[in-house]
Amino acid sequence: MRPAIAVLVLVPWLTLPDAAFAAPNTEPIHAQVLQIVDGDSVTVSIDGELVRVRLAEIDAPELDQPFATESRQSLFDLCLWVHAELTSISRDYYGRTLARVECNGVDVNAEQVRRGLAWVKNQAATDKKLHRLQEEAKAAKRGLWAFDSPTPPWEWRSFHNFQPSE
Repeated sequence: MRPAIAVLVLVPWLTLPDAAFAAPNTEPIHAQVLQIVDGDSVTVSIDGELVRVRLAEIDAPELDQPFATESRQSLFDLCLWVHAELTSISRDYYGRTLARVECNGVDVNAEQVRRGLAWVKNQAATDKKLHRLQEEAKAAKRGLWAFDSPTPPWEWRSFHNFQPSE
């Protein structure tokens, strides 16, 4: 019985994002933020369909890392239950939608970096503003930059052999 339920739940969920994010999109997609997963992932509803979205070009601390709670709370305060505009960029290795997210007119990807609650993913980041905001957060010792050398999440995941949830 459980495998049948899993199929009924997962198959539609896995196919739904394709309709909304078939290709990178410059037109914003309107969504309602229903869940904050962590400091760089949300679950949204697009026309009643649930879509897991990862904030593009940034990487927030993993749940066991310092400032993970603050990063998640920041995203919660910015986005939960509000209207969001998503601009799709691509999909990641795990098939998750990567997008720039605006909640109440705030560029959430940039705001997480500005607050010192996420790193810029150097190889993925094309927005030069993100690099500038990260340097400002470092200089002001905001958030995770209060530490002399915070461990980036990609190094933490590698060290802990961590695989992100789907």
